[in-house]
Amino acid sequence: MNLPRGYISYSQINTYQSCPRKYYYAYIEERDVPLNDKILLGVAFHSTLEEFFNKKIENKSVKKVSLIKTFRNQFEILCKGNEVIWSGSREDVEARGIRFVDYFMVHLAPVLNPLMVEKELQVEMDELGVTLKGIIDLVEKDYTITDFKTTSSKWSNSRMKRSHLQMVIYRYLFEKSFGTTNPELKLKILYSSNKSKIGHQEVVLKSVDVNLEKMIQIIQYVVDNIQKEIFFRNESYFCGFCDFRSICFQSK
Repeated sequence: MNLPRGYISYSQINTYQSCPRKYYYAYIEERDVPLNDKILLGVAFHSTLEEFFNKKIENKSVKKVSLIKTFRNQFEILCKGNEVIWSGSREDVEARGIRFVDYFMVHLAPVLNPLMVEKELQVEMDELGVTLKGIIDLVEKDYTITDFKTTSSKWSNSRMKRSHLQMVIYRYLFEKSFGTTNPELKLKILYSSNKSKIGHQEVVLKSVDVNLEKMIQIIQYVVDNIQKEIFFRNESYFCGFCDFRSICFQSK
C-alpha cells in the first residue's frame, strides 16, 4: 500500500513506533477522537507563540497582556470547535496556559531572534523514494532550530533522548531545503503541574547526537512496515491512555 497521506512525518513515525495498531486507526482509518486537554493547551500555546514571533519578525512590539488575550481567544476557539476530554477543570487548564505565556515572555522571549516561524518543509528522500514532511516551530537568525513542548512534569533523560529523532529530522529537512548550515538544535520544554508551579528545561543536541544514518534506518523500517500493512497491537502500560483502547481491544 501507499503511504496514507502521501508522505511520512515525525508524528507518523512516532505513532507507529509507539503502536502500529494505533497508527492504523489514526492514519489508515482516520478515526475521529476527542481532543484531550493536554493537546488542546499545547495547540493554543503554539498558536500564541506563532503570533508573537510573526510580530517580532515585523519589528512590532508585543505586550504580555496582549499575548495572554491571544491565548485566551485560541483556547476558546478550540474548546468550542472540539469535543474535549478534561483531566481537570477547564479553568485550571486555561490558567496553566496563561502561566506558560507569562513565563515565556519573562524567561524565554527576550533572547529569541526569529527568522522563520511554523515553517513547513518537505523534501524527497532519494535514499528511500519517499516524501518527508515537517513543520518547524522556530528558526532563529543564527539558524538555530527550536521546538517547544508543554507538559505537566519534567521530562526524564530517556524521554529527551527519544525526542532526538524529531530534531534530527528537522535539521535534515532544513539543510535539504536551504543548504548545509549546521544549525544548533534546541528543545525547550515548559512544564507545570498546576498554575502556581512552572519551569522549563532546555535540551541542546550535540553533533554526536545527530545520526542521519540511524534516522534513515528508522524511517525505512516504518515506511516498509506501513507498505506491508503490518499493524500489530503493541500492548503496554500506555494502552490505558490510548484514544483507541476501546475499539482496539474489541478487535482481534
